[in-house]
Amino acid sequence: MDLKDKVSGFIRSQHLLAPGSTLLLGVSGGADSVVMADLFNRLRHDLSLSLHIAHFNHKLRKTSGRDQTCVEALAKRLNIPHIVGCRKPKGRGPFSEDQCRQWRFEFFVKSIKQVQADALVLAHTRNDLAETVLMRIIRGSGMYGLRGILPKRRIMGMDVIRPLITTTRAEVETYAHRQNLKFCTDESNTENRFLRNKIRLQLLPLLARNYNPNIVSTLADLANTTTEDYEFLKTAAFKGVKESVVISKGKVKIRFNFLQEKPPAVRRLLLRYAFEQLTGGMQQITLANIKEAEDLLEYRPVGARVHWPQSVNLKRSNRYLEIYL
Repeated sequence: MDLKDKVSGFIRSQHLLAPGSTLLLGVSGGADSVVMADLFNRLRHDLSLSLHIAHFNHKLRKTSGRDQTCVEALAKRLNIPHIVGCRKPKGRGPFSEDQCRQWRFEFFVKSIKQVQADALVLAHTRNDLAETVLMRIIRGSGMYGLRGILPKRRIMGMDVIRPLITTTRAEVETYAHRQNLKFCTDESNTENRFLRNKIRLQLLPLLARNYNPNIVSTLADLANTTTEDYEFLKTAAFKGVKESVVISKGKVKIRFNFLQEKPPAVRRLLLRYAFEQLTGGMQQITLANIKEAEDLLEYRPVGARVHWPQSVNLKRSNRYLEIYL
């Protein structure tokens, strides 16, 4: 099966998009995103897609202008309209991966609205999935984090799909070579100041060489089975939720007895869900935060409070656990 058929089959099996969709392709200029753009150009007639390319120039490297030129040339060759955004240089850095990601996604949100796209398409591969799972194990993660990178999820109010998430980096590079695609190599990918780079360049090769030659597949499979387990738990957690959880602007109230009668795994999932409802994500909440909330439930008096990241507070009342901004 060639890569076009593999990606097309995955899109259909996972219901990632509907025929006739307008899509914003996030293209950095690297091999993964260039291959993704080429594949969607070949699929757009089959799926009746309207395509736009979006490129964000972080202006953090001397060669960032080269990447932008590469993407603009690609868009012209494929006859796909493109949008370019950039960061106005402020401060000397260095900037974290999270900060750079925030800049990109703010640009993508603005661009999605501008072209009225149905979804943002990103070029994460199976290798990226394995790296993410290992990174979260190292940092500390529960079931939610071990799902890694999902094929489709909602981020900052937009649908984000990743149709290459079952495709390996080797498959991408082979396709790029066979199709004679021109792409850029980000020199910062070889710098060890980022944790992801250390995992990609040092830890994963070490594990493959000395412990498990199929470590990438093992970690990706862990993410997939964890996703299935998480969905089952979420279904169990949300039984009776309408009668016991009150969601309003800036506040989530969960009936005290409802939380206490739930198993720990389900209770923790509900607490994380409340945090996500208020902040739009779960990146900053930790197991220590969850345990402090459980201590509030079990041992602290009415009126006691707990403070979580992103200005989220918890208060114990007579009947409810109140979680609010």
